[in-house]
Amino acid sequence: LGHITDSSMSSSANSNNAKNIRNNNSKDESTDHLLLDINAVKQGTDTRTSLMVRNIPNKYTQSMLLSEFAKCGHGPGKIDFFYLPIDFRNKCNRGYAFVNFVDYRDIVSFHDTYNGQSWKVFKSEKICSITYARIQGKEGMMKRFQNSALLQKDQEYRPLVFSPDGQIIEETVYC
Repeated sequence: LGHITDSSMSSSANSNNAKNIRNNNSKDESTDHLLLDINAVKQGTDTRTSLMVRNIPNKYTQSMLLSEFAKCGHGPGKIDFFYLPIDFRNKCNRGYAFVNFVDYRDIVSFHDTYNGQSWKVFKSEKICSITYARIQGKEGMMKRFQNSALLQKDQEYRPLVFSPDGQIIEETVYC
């Protein structure tokens, strides 16, 4: 009798595991299009320009991260949109950022510099991971945030849009 109970529990557990595996697989399938295939970028067969940079240590501020990107040759001029979401309760970033490159080919050196690497400023065990963003292009990103309450926040929390010469374009662009 104990064996039957164990078997039924095991069967139930296996059923739940199968459901979890199916759910995880469907979740993976729904994000497959966001995976960055660096060889496709190098070959010019994937020309998307907007990235999501993940696993950012929470102590980075927008200006610190943008400065790090710029020091490595990936700042304004190479990018025309940058946003590091902030948790306003604790004033820390949420661990990811959105970056749009002017030229998709610049993604290669950015990927080589950051993907799979630890962060330079803070001693953190977080390893940078880069995927494509769901929303693509500077205009798409701007449209996403045009009616956002973020635009009422301090400049340090707002998405940044850059002109071709690397200057910050004021928020009126969103209107």
